[in-house]
Amino acid sequence: MQYEIHGDNDKEMMIFIHGIGASSWMWWQQIDAFNDYQICLVDLPGHGKNEDIPWIDLATTTQIIAEEVIGDQSAHIVGVSLGGHVALEIAKHYPQKVKSTFISGITVKPMPFKFLMPIQSRLIQRSLNNNDYLYRLAKKNYHLPENKTKEFIRNYQLLTRENYEAIGYEIMDFRLDESYAVIKRPIMFVAGGQESKGILQSLKVAPQIIQGAITAEIPGAQHIWPVQMPSEFNHILNEWVSKN
Repeated sequence: MQYEIHGDNDKEMMIFIHGIGASSWMWWQQIDAFNDYQICLVDLPGHGKNEDIPWIDLATTTQIIAEEVIGDQSAHIVGVSLGGHVALEIAKHYPQKVKSTFISGITVKPMPFKFLMPIQSRLIQRSLNNNDYLYRLAKKNYHLPENKTKEFIRNYQLLTRENYEAIGYEIMDFRLDESYAVIKRPIMFVAGGQESKGILQSLKVAPQIIQGAITAEIPGAQHIWPVQMPSEFNHILNEWVSKN
């Protein structure tokens, strides 16, 4: 697995894990903001520099990151959307490698309408061939500068139907159950105020399962708020990791 490192080895490590269809490009506004840490930007299987690694499941991805990226160290884990699910699995299965976990925008109960996944997948694949649509999406939704717009389009177009469906089915079936009560290291769940009800549920469910879990709803924020609202995201994240 390929990944980027920014900063010196003698600093505490922070690992940033992106959502589906993105890659490490999305964290450019965090690199300088957290230069007191060694920053590690991971590209998930089927994404970015690791486009040739097929997505198998959360367990396999978690093991690869824990063994090949974190190794003998411990790190603050930051994950958004799909990356949040990966971060949660690292916290559960590799606690000795985790200083703290910061998770944004995940669902915690199985989602309905799973039978619509093939249709949704076809629509996504069709949109990947429409550069004008992706350009508008990058500008209007993500508010990206021109150089990041190109990265957004290039990386989004790497998302194959096979990887999208493998990820989609797994996330749609996910449930935050009692097995996650083993998590003892500091963990925080956040969600944007404009996110779906399924994601906002995480703020109620997580503290019921994981003792000591902290939650926060971010007013006015959407699913991709680390990109859209970097100052707010960096402030909240910095307060969190500084305590832990």
